[in-house]
Amino acid sequence: MKIISLQLPVSLSRVDENLRRFKEGISQVVDNEDSIIILPEMWACGFDYGRLVEISERTLSVVEEIQGIINDNTLVISSLPERNQNKVFNAVYAVTKNGIAATYRKNFLFSPTREDEYIDRGRGVTVFDFKGSKIGLLLCYEVRFPEMFRMTAFAGADIIAVPAIWPQMKKEHWLTLMRARAIENQCYVAGANTSVMQGKKDMPCGFSAAFDPWGEPLFEPVAEEGIFCAYADKNIVEDVRTKIPSFYDAREFFG
Repeated sequence: MKIISLQLPVSLSRVDENLRRFKEGISQVVDNEDSIIILPEMWACGFDYGRLVEISERTLSVVEEIQGIINDNTLVISSLPERNQNKVFNAVYAVTKNGIAATYRKNFLFSPTREDEYIDRGRGVTVFDFKGSKIGLLLCYEVRFPEMFRMTAFAGADIIAVPAIWPQMKKEHWLTLMRARAIENQCYVAGANTSVMQGKKDMPCGFSAAFDPWGEPLFEPVAEEGIFCAYADKNIVEDVRTKIPSFYDAREFFG
């Protein structure tokens, strides 16, 4: 399974500009291989809290535009605002050519930037099948919560995809925690970050990352804009868990 992270700029509230940029990126990498393409968190609009409810009205049409440029071998992991009365969920849509394969709503919201005031909290984890691999979905800040990754792995995930908008100044936290989540759950963990969050004041981000079940990096994380590719093999997940049975020991103990 090929995993692709699109590390491109996100412009605050400029949905059409972001849509054009990311559609071009997706179009560049769609081919005949089974592929998962991960986009950054809230890639279509950023966190313009005052307009998220309004922007959420476009979410399904954005999903349809993505469907229009991919093929049957492609899954796009896309974080977008989902309308919930006067608030929204920060939702991940797992998009295939034929529809939405699964959704996930962010459980842990980042209160220092007031995300919890404008966005409703989801509940539970999501794991689904794509081309024989089990895919789990989590978001950004949740990399700080090992319990979420453990629950997702216990639910069967071979690959956990993590869209993010994570500031470059805390990149060592991001890279350390992503690697730790892969090692402790003995599965693939892959994330896509924006290269820069463009708004009233630009916030450098970057350092999208992917790690295998041994915790080995699958491409070099960098600050610059780019498209990064890795490969996942679910047989390696089983091999690692058999050689060092910490995951199975934990599952037996914690239930």
